[in-house]
Amino acid sequence: MLPVYINYSFDGKMKFNVMVINLDSSTDRWESMTKQCDLLGLSPQRVSAVRGSLLSEKEKSDVYQLSSNLSKYDKILNDGEIGCYMSHIRCWELIVEQQLDFALVLEDDAILTEDMAKYVDKLAHTSSDWDYIKLSHGSKIKSAVDCMDLGDGLTLKKVLKLPSTTTGQLISLSGAKRLLSHAYPIARPIDMDIQYWFEKSLRCFVVSPFPILNGDFGSEINKTGDRRIVKKRPIRRILQKIRYEILLWCNRSKLPEFPKL
Repeated sequence: MLPVYINYSFDGKMKFNVMVINLDSSTDRWESMTKQCDLLGLSPQRVSAVRGSLLSEKEKSDVYQLSSNLSKYDKILNDGEIGCYMSHIRCWELIVEQQLDFALVLEDDAILTEDMAKYVDKLAHTSSDWDYIKLSHGSKIKSAVDCMDLGDGLTLKKVLKLPSTTTGQLISLSGAKRLLSHAYPIARPIDMDIQYWFEKSLRCFVVSPFPILNGDFGSEINKTGDRRIVKKRPIRRILQKIRYEILLWCNRSKLPEFPKL
């Protein structure tokens, strides 16, 4: 499918696309996402998700190394987590291939609110000023370092700790290039890896209120295995958490400037 050009109140036409990561077998999820997008005037492109359990040993070894995994994360990644990360990489590659100004990247369990189109409208012409904007929240709402009023009750926030979810995000062309330059070998689950924004020099922001909710049925993309029941390495986990907190503090000065509206 060719890039989708959507013109809300953009300053001219911008190259923008909506990408939905969806397993070939999850046709009901795709139908649900297309209906939601239609209501907001968005035309989604389906990005076939990678089912990690179907990867050959060669395909897996090309993108994943156990040594790198355990040096950066306290659990061994399961096939679903590797496949999920590869699915997001496909979206980043499409952004670069299509030379988009930015894209809305969604997992197929996303629930879109009417604020989604408003955020696209307000942030479109600033895409050169940011790399990655989180549009959904994880289990905990992260505290903000600073906030910017976008109008109409919408807010853009700087945070040290990004929400641990990848249900919905805006990614600019520069953001996709930076993410791709640090993608391999896959060492953490995608939602955890994005929290290390400073390793990738990503200019990240979070919005409020969140225009994308997490469906209670959960995404099927990374269902192979459950990170809660794999072998625990408590000492390694504690040390990595301490290191992460130290790195966050040391990189506080690298938080980006707000975009110019």
